[in-house]
Amino acid sequence: MAVKAPKRRSERLSRRKATLINKAYELAEFCDVDVALIIRNRQTGRYFTYNSVDLASWPPSKEQIASHCPYH
Repeated sequence: MAVKAPKRRSERLSRRKATLINKAYELAEFCDVDVALIIRNRQTGRYFTYNSVDLASWPPSKEQIASHCPYH
């Protein structure tokens, strides 16, 4: 499913990123949950983020997540 043309790949990334962010927003709004989303473009190293809440304590640190995760 790899896209070879750089422009087409960039367009696909942009569309899929927008869809993913919209789904994260909907999840937060409709399910009353906090959502943090991080997307990293492997080719450029650029990061895109979405946070459903604007708090200094959100998103939690990796250590906080690991302490609450039963599979760590």
